[in-house]
Amino acid sequence: MTSLYITPKAWKQIEQSVRKNPSLETGGVLMGYPLNDEEWLVTYASGPGPNAVHHPNAIMFDDVHLRRLVRKLSRRQRWQYIGDWHSHTVKRLSPSKGDRRTIWAKANQSIYMSSSPIMLIVGLGRQNQVQARAFILENSLREVGKIDLATRQSLRQRGGKSP
Repeated sequence: MTSLYITPKAWKQIEQSVRKNPSLETGGVLMGYPLNDEEWLVTYASGPGPNAVHHPNAIMFDDVHLRRLVRKLSRRQRWQYIGDWHSHTVKRLSPSKGDRRTIWAKANQSIYMSSSPIMLIVGLGRQNQVQARAFILENSLREVGKIDLATRQSLRQRGGKSP
């Protein structure tokens, strides 16, 4: 079962972006590293970039900005691109046809260097809390079995590196 762990700082970055204007989609890249073959740690979640275009049912990332950001963080922090995150303004947190096209396209772009990118879809639930579903692209797009907040203690107990 594939698991995705998100540091509290990265989750806060996502939550603040979603709450800023919940009627428009937003998103960005997920940076981090694999803990092993089935577990990933997200240490950083970006915004979509200064020239992104937000719509109620779509987000067009500022790809030039995000490519530069991925290169910079890969060199400075030694993190790698592990996928994208974006919000939905509807309660349904399933990948749209456009979402599926985007993840397949990014898997083949050398700058992102991920043969199995993750797509995290977030949105506000009934109680105004941020909810999430994640999907990983391998031979096909399948749902990630577990999404959890990562703390130093929980990672140490699992034998992983601390963020």
